[in-house]
Amino acid sequence: MNRWRKKTCRCRIADDEASELLFENSGYLGSRIIRLYRFMHDYSQFSPSNRSWRWKLRRRLDRSGISRLIDFLYTYGIGGSLTRQDQLTFARFHDMEDRAYRLTLVNSLAFGVPSALVYFAVGEGFEILSRASSIAEVPSLVAAQASFAMGVINAAVNLFRIFDSSAHRRCWAPLGTIPLVINLPTYLKTAKRKISDRRSGSKDCDCP
Repeated sequence: MNRWRKKTCRCRIADDEASELLFENSGYLGSRIIRLYRFMHDYSQFSPSNRSWRWKLRRRLDRSGISRLIDFLYTYGIGGSLTRQDQLTFARFHDMEDRAYRLTLVNSLAFGVPSALVYFAVGEGFEILSRASSIAEVPSLVAAQASFAMGVINAAVNLFRIFDSSAHRRCWAPLGTIPLVINLPTYLKTAKRKISDRRSGSKDCDCP
């Protein structure tokens, strides 16, 4: 039976030069997202003497004027949708280790709150549909109430993320279908490790 290797103490991660240790809590999708970002932003490789496809791609994106938009969407749209620990890892490779909370803050403002408004708009649309057709009245009202409820929950979660990330500079994973799909492997991996540690009676680490 394969055993999970001992978990690195989180309080020592920031001082550990072995970057691979930062991925031990990440699931398959989360680690690939962070690795792709690091791969595309390794500027030490972008030199005239080493004109790799990454260097050429980056130059074309810069010339087209869309590189900043792509970076914003990837950094805050996808990076801000990761788990708390993965956001900290993402921030380290983005040279914003002391500002990791901004991933949560901007993600909530730019993507979370608008998604809550979409739920409210969809609910309003179903209410209009319920008044337009007697056949669709009941299912439309049910869908409208469900959409309104999801909008309220989504708005509450994102308002909490905005307040807490601003006040306490902490990262939080968002609530939604896409974040759940991205983070599910990480949650399952973490749960499996905790169950394994509990059965073996081992501790994660001894922080100083």
